[in-house]
Amino acid sequence: MDDINQNYSVNEKLRSFTEMALREAYKKKKEIVDNAEKEIEETKKNKEIELLEEAYRSMQTGTRSNRRELNESISKALVDGKRKMFDKRHGIIEDVFKQVEIHLAEYRTTTEYPIRIMNEIIECFGIIGDSEYEIEVNENEEDLFRKLITESGMPIQIKTSEEDIVGGFIMNGITKRIRIDYSLKTAAIEAKGKFLEICRIPIEDGDLLDD
Repeated sequence: MDDINQNYSVNEKLRSFTEMALREAYKKKKEIVDNAEKEIEETKKNKEIELLEEAYRSMQTGTRSNRRELNESISKALVDGKRKMFDKRHGIIEDVFKQVEIHLAEYRTTTEYPIRIMNEIIECFGIIGDSEYEIEVNENEEDLFRKLITESGMPIQIKTSEEDIVGGFIMNGITKRIRIDYSLKTAAIEAKGKFLEICRIPIEDGDLLDD
């Protein structure tokens, strides 16, 4: 019985010693790892500082050629950045005016469109005050304008426009050589100019958008 108790006591002491040894080993391991991480971090910081200092010295003591190359790289980066900005603006504006074109096409199918055309023709008569008139229209709208002019009894000759004016018309006073542009194309161009102004895009930037 005493042998059993003695063996039990030895085993307990052995287990206790083992646990204590493991705890001490873990503690030592943690200290080593922590110290190693601190040394690595310190070395890393020192290396970063060293690289920064070296870069600074290189910039300060670099040759004229190096400085020129550096300036060229910076200039190229600025130009590339500006071009990307222009491209982004161009994409946005193109999307906006594609929607405008869609709305204009829809508007030309409404009952309000002929009424507006007639009111503008009457307005042109009052402004020009000529004896002979010629009106330029898109070929696909000649029938509409011929109907409106015939019903009004106005002395206006209809001419097919040489370019696509989208919609609307251009009125010419033959004798007085006065020209009034009520085309939707011109209206869209003016709207684009106002859009650029509202967006605070300089005129020269706006020109780049048309490239």
